[in-house]
Amino acid sequence: MKKIKLIIIVALSVILSTSFLSNYFEITKNLEIFNNIYRELETSYVENINPGDLMKKAIDRMLETLDPWTVYIPESEIEDFRTRHITGDYGGIGSGIRKIDDFVVITEPFKNSPADLSGLRIGDKIISINGEDMEKESTENVSNLLKGTPGTSVTVTIERNNSVKKMEITRDKIHNSTVPHYEMIEDQIGYIKLNKFQRKSASEVKTALRELDTLSNNNLNGLILDLRDNGGGVLSQCLEIVNLFIPKGDTMLIAKGKDATWDKEYIASKKPLYEKLPIVVLINERSASASEIVAGCLQDLDRGIVLGKTSFGKGVIQQNKKIAYNTQLKVTVAKYYTPSGRCIQKIDPDKTNYNNTDSLQSVFFTKNGRKVFGGGGIDPDVSIEDKETLPMLIALFQENCIFKFGNQFFESINFPDSPKEFVLSNDDYDLFKQYLEDDNFQFSMHSEEVLKELQESLEKELYFEDMKEELKILEKSILNNKKQDLIRHEDEIREIISKDLILRQFYRSGMIEYGLKNDNFMAKALELLKNTDEYNNILSVK
Repeated sequence: MKKIKLIIIVALSVILSTSFLSNYFEITKNLEIFNNIYRELETSYVENINPGDLMKKAIDRMLETLDPWTVYIPESEIEDFRTRHITGDYGGIGSGIRKIDDFVVITEPFKNSPADLSGLRIGDKIISINGEDMEKESTENVSNLLKGTPGTSVTVTIERNNSVKKMEITRDKIHNSTVPHYEMIEDQIGYIKLNKFQRKSASEVKTALRELDTLSNNNLNGLILDLRDNGGGVLSQCLEIVNLFIPKGDTMLIAKGKDATWDKEYIASKKPLYEKLPIVVLINERSASASEIVAGCLQDLDRGIVLGKTSFGKGVIQQNKKIAYNTQLKVTVAKYYTPSGRCIQKIDPDKTNYNNTDSLQSVFFTKNGRKVFGGGGIDPDVSIEDKETLPMLIALFQENCIFKFGNQFFESINFPDSPKEFVLSNDDYDLFKQYLEDDNFQFSMHSEEVLKELQESLEKELYFEDMKEELKILEKSILNNKKQDLIRHEDEIREIISKDLILRQFYRSGMIEYGLKNDNFMAKALELLKNTDEYNNILSVK
């Protein structure tokens, strides 16, 4: 027996060493080929080339053949990466910006930030920074100029409604909470909006929960955790949040990688603060990664109801690896599996190289024995469909009509004390319609494109002259219908205008609070949490 074992071990060693040597030879050979091509281009190519740019493009193209999340981070982007994906902290003035036409504009001064306290407003056009003209500058360049060491000053010249103003703003350390809003809804049911997972997210969720508990006199009846549009983030934070609700000792996540050091089972190590609290988790198609871990874990352990739309389907984990010269590689190192054993990596026929083959729509079972599926994101226990986005609304956003209307007429709007009480007056809506007319707002419908194609076909087939009048009638009918869209879809347009105006007056928290009024996801979540029998029935085996 010992002899047989020895033969097996020797055979395996030979196979593994042969495989390693084969890969090592391939890597060495191809690096030599690449190095020779690189040197030859620098020496012989007819035009001057930038070696750094050429290398970055080569690396980026190579990584594009893998998955969307394995990326090279050059030294110049390290700090920005840490800010956006890990800490959320930076030195600057504290505002959102984006480019409209030839200038970058302020899209949101964060509450109590230097930008806010200095009087910057949404819509302010950044004309110059420290005397440097900003026309045609990229959003990235403007952002870099506005950022800086806390305590230092930056001079920003802005244009607002044809009036130019210069401001001296002292930078500060900026931290935007990943919990932009929480509140007690009704019947002692709390609501928490979590928009990403960063280094302080777990403590921010915990703080919100404790304050909600205090508001309910320690009698919180339920929680709605809103993870819609949350693209994920730091793994440790989502696991810490899960541990607030599940028993100590329960499995939260299993990771498996090519490197055995990434094979790990994550166990809840702390006593939960809210083990019995009924929970509804809201997700949509943009809830990804860490959001899916939270939703999937609570679903598999029958610890809460998942409500909304099927999530994005990102079932892999990345880690940052330090490379030479202060650069880093964010590389996919493992797949994760929820407590039931499913990998929720979505199957993408266009990217077969990162397809999930572990649990292709296989059936798995929750703690109570309910069926759940792998291989396609997190399917909600209760499905809710979003309202369809209308062509006119898409055009209003693309043309920045609502944003520009707010810039022009914000000061004339009367606001109540609470965002929930805000109602856009008929006069203000008429003002918006007049604004669109003065601005010569146009938008196209699919039916118009079809009509154009029909006309071209008729002209080719020589039928156009016979049907010209019918086409004119049809074209006129489509135009009349388009004009009626401002009336037909008035409720949807009013809500979007209202959210834009409320963001300016009550900041992001107020805009979220206002949006909950007509939120069909929220309405169903409240219904479930108020009805204990229905809540428990969903979590039971059918």
